[in-house]
Amino acid sequence: MSSVKELRALGRVDVGTFLAEHGPVVLIQQPPSPVFQQVAQQMGQARTVFMAHRTRLADRLMAMLQGFEHLQVVFLKPKMDGEVFAVGRIETCSLVIHDPSVSKFHALMRWSAAEGSCYVRDAGSMNGTFVNAVPLGDQEQQLVDGDGLAFGDAQFLYVRSETLHAHLGAAAPGAAR
Repeated sequence: MSSVKELRALGRVDVGTFLAEHGPVVLIQQPPSPVFQQVAQQMGQARTVFMAHRTRLADRLMAMLQGFEHLQVVFLKPKMDGEVFAVGRIETCSLVIHDPSVSKFHALMRWSAAEGSCYVRDAGSMNGTFVNAVPLGDQEQQLVDGDGLAFGDAQFLYVRSETLHAHLGAAAPGAAR
């Protein structure tokens, strides 16, 4: 996983090459706390016991935007329409999140090629899945460029790859301004 800052040079690559290499969508997150990461790894298959702090979701999202350069980037690379990505704490998930507030099997993200977007559904997690600080409950929701996405306390920005590429290009060394 790379930081936004480490990916800056990719802003000079044309957008078609960028999309072919990295896929259509990106999840951007704050680097997990080493302590939380260690606790989550030690928990392994154990039941989730850490409770998410739902009242802090909006504050955490704002803090992420202020430290954008240091955020970590996860590229989702669906190979076919309808592909599903399992999200959770255990290593067999497509997207592994090392945070003790994340359930072993927390949520599902489904790629829709027709809409060029992902849909997210909570998988009965203990601490819930949130889009823009609103709990999903039992509903599946389509994600749009720039949505805040949280699995328990683990915060992400859901971004189209074109959007990230444009941001990287605007701030890349040697980019025209």
